[in-house]
Amino acid sequence: MVDFTLSDEQRDIRALAHDFAENEIRPVAWRYDRDATWPQGLVEQAWELGLVNIHIPEQYGGLGLDYLSGCLIEEELGWGCSGIGTSLVCNGLATAPLILGGSEELKRHYLGMLCDEPRLASFCLTEPNAGSDVSGMRTTAVRRADKYVINGSKCFITNGSHASWYTVYAKTDMDAGHRGISAFVVPRDDGVTVDTK
Repeated sequence: MVDFTLSDEQRDIRALAHDFAENEIRPVAWRYDRDATWPQGLVEQAWELGLVNIHIPEQYGGLGLDYLSGCLIEEELGWGCSGIGTSLVCNGLATAPLILGGSEELKRHYLGMLCDEPRLASFCLTEPNAGSDVSGMRTTAVRRADKYVINGSKCFITNGSHASWYTVYAKTDMDAGHRGISAFVVPRDDGVTVDTK
């Protein structure tokens, strides 16, 4: 049997997220939608309160919260505004592949970067001609000496125009189907072109 009774800590986390959503997000969310502007101040406030990077393990500077606690935070932020809430918790999607399969060096650097200051990362899978159909992916990664050259386009990337780094999915073996896809951590300044159109 699974017990979903909240601990005192989880109740406190939920209350913190609810108060932030009610007092900081809801009163201004309509303005960000109307003006199509970026809520940098809210990103910074949420980071200060510990409402982002919630699943990053403590050894890399995160909170290392369990998934239920993360769901409580995400639900409350989404109640405040689903768009802003998504932007605030999207680091979790970008960091999951790195947490699962990255080297210690990469984890310390890139996860630490998000925890040291209010920065964002983006998960890059969707493509203009393939949508989220992974098998239809056209982005490729070709090894050249000790590096990979990635060519392709991604679209509808949450936080893409404000991310410091990206988890990019690309085909490394065109004949291997879904087993020929790899994930790469790509710093924004390594040749990434961001088009907001």
